Amino acid sequence: MKKSTIIDEVFQKSIEEEIVKREEAYRDLVENSPDAVLIASGDDILFINETGAKLFGAATKEKIENTKIADRIHPDYYDYINERQEIIDGGEATDFLEYKLIRLDGTIFEAEVKGIPTIFQNKPARHIIIRDITARKKTLELLLNAEKLNVAGQLAAGIAHEVRNPLTAIKGFLKLMESQLIDQKSYFDIIQSEINRIELILSELLVLSKPQVLKFEPVHLHTLVEEVKTLIDTQAIMKNIHIQFINDFGNLIINGDKNQLKQVVINFLKNSIEAMPDGGIITIEIKKHGSNHVKMLFKDTGCGMPRHVLKRIGEPFFTTKESGSGLGIMNSKQIVQNHHGTVHFWSDEKGTIIEVILPIN
Repeated sequence: MKKSTIIDEVFQKSIEEEIVKREEAYRDLVENSPDAVLIASGDDILFINETGAKLFGAATKEKIENTKIADRIHPDYYDYINERQEIIDGGEATDFLEYKLIRLDGTIFEAEVKGIPTIFQNKPARHIIIRDITARKKTLELLLNAEKLNVAGQLAAGIAHEVRNPLTAIKGFLKLMESQLIDQKSYFDIIQSEINRIELILSELLVLSKPQVLKFEPVHLHTLVEEVKTLIDTQAIMKNIHIQFINDFGNLIINGDKNQLKQVVINFLKNSIEAMPDGGIITIEIKKHGSNHVKMLFKDTGCGMPRHVLKRIGEPFFTTKESGSGLGIMNSKQIVQNHHGTVHFWSDEKGTIIEVILPIN
């Protein structure tokens, strides 16, 4: 064998070994990345790291590597994928862009995705970085809501004080006129009822504008719900609505402000009643939730709420009712949060479910 041929073979072997080492180093770098990383060529997923497999809900990496890119992308983003793939294939990296991605179980989550051109197994490929931003989006949403509440509180206090002064004068002159125009009593009754409603809204605004002093004490949850049910039953019966109460937890004692917790139950029951103008059934359930929480469910058989309305429930001054102020649900959520609890809403054409979770102390 010629000396030059031997040298060429040694050189070629050296190059191949270097390529293998680089690929192994690249794999190690990708595998240990805190971000989810997958390597793709065309629509094929060639490789994914452990972080990526967990992000997509896969028990093993092979579960993802045997699927296609299109299987993991929400259809609304297919056009973006094609455009960005062309950019990467042209040798340029893309900036992070928000996508909706699909896990193996079909659930959708939001993520930032960035693509970088690379070489994998001696062929051009795309190095795709994926960052789950669900928690970040949730935190941002909470911050925005907190800011809304702060602004709403300041605005509410100003409105309440500005309106209350002229309202007091109107009430005084109304009483004076009422004594002189007895034959017009029905009109005065209507005006008085509307003034009372304005005062109720002002009271809710003032509750919103300043933090309430909580008086924590032992509260019998079953008794509290029964008391509110008795209070609301008459109104419900008049609207052909039956309220049923199911308690799997006995007369549980929690630590809380009894009056404010009553207000929460009243608000949620009134909302359920208003959601069923043609009658129906409201079910209140108390269940154990984990080892140290209790769950209260308020279920109605109304027509439900569309998704865009459900998403805004609890926002300051947002309401779908002609006579609503949009403050009842928001104040109720705030009371539950002050008790270190949470409120969740579900709704479809069969009705609405309000879930209240409170700690057991």
